[in-house]
Amino acid sequence: RVLAEKWWSQLRASRRTMTIARLAILLLAASFMPTAALLPPRIVMAAPSSLRPPRLATLRRARVQMLSPSAGSLAAASMLPALLGFWKSEYGVSYAYGTATFLSGILVLPSATTRIATAHAACLALYGLRLNAFLLYRELSIARFREFRDKIEARALEKGGRLSRAPFIASCGLLYLGLAAPLMLTAPASAPPALAGALVCLMYAGWLTAAAGDAWKSVVKARKGEDALVTGGPFRHLRHPNFSGEMLLWGASAAAGAATAATNFGRSVLAACGWLSLSALGWAGISFVLAQAATSLEKRQAQKYAGTPGFTEWRRGAWPGITLPQKQWLSVGG
Repeated sequence: RVLAEKWWSQLRASRRTMTIARLAILLLAASFMPTAALLPPRIVMAAPSSLRPPRLATLRRARVQMLSPSAGSLAAASMLPALLGFWKSEYGVSYAYGTATFLSGILVLPSATTRIATAHAACLALYGLRLNAFLLYRELSIARFREFRDKIEARALEKGGRLSRAPFIASCGLLYLGLAAPLMLTAPASAPPALAGALVCLMYAGWLTAAAGDAWKSVVKARKGEDALVTGGPFRHLRHPNFSGEMLLWGASAAAGAATAATNFGRSVLAACGWLSLSALGWAGISFVLAQAATSLEKRQAQKYAGTPGFTEWRRGAWPGITLPQKQWLSVGG
């Protein structure tokens, strides 16, 4: 009997201990539970919006703001490659041009909010990548271009030291920034117009035209010699498809940025005036450079191929693209 009473008292004590332990565990767990979980259902439903999870659109806007490049970062991506001109003067307008375009497109690409904006940024990145690959091939494979590069460098050194190139290099960097400026208008726009999409398609048409021109000309001259006149392929209808393609690409890019700004910023369009101004500056600058290059090439061809069979007929049937005002030398050879 004594043993039975002792055993019963121990059992009761252990039950009380277990009950206390269970209560302690429940209280501890409740202290870590969200406050909303302890509220009655009606209170949870009436909880303020600050306690609700953010919507997808809010998260998307936050992501875009986080990934959007600043004006300073875009300026650095556009202008720093121009410093290559201090090394080789010709590099400031060749590899620097391609590198700045590629970096600008890659920098803006993650912040693009629509397919049109993504395609816009991707086109610039692809153009810069393709251009640099072509320039590298040409420099490594064709001795004439290496000699041309060295002549430009010798001429630049005759005019003064490398630091004397600073104004020209700065102007090149500003031009590259102007070419990238339209990306800052299309990337944040939530609803770019259909016109912007059509203009981006024209950009790719220009990209393909320039690439086809460079590739066709390289193949023909590799087979027939550097002095061969190229009149087939894209040159059948365009005398300078690389210049014409580039002009189409950059004109469509600037127009896409302007169309997007006009329809997406509304009354706050003044906030985009800086990028619009840079876009116009970039378009005007590159248009002048390309027109000047096409005009110079027209002059050299007229002097070099005058009297060559088929040259006059080709000139009459192929469009020269946008050139500077014609002079007397353009009448040579028809």
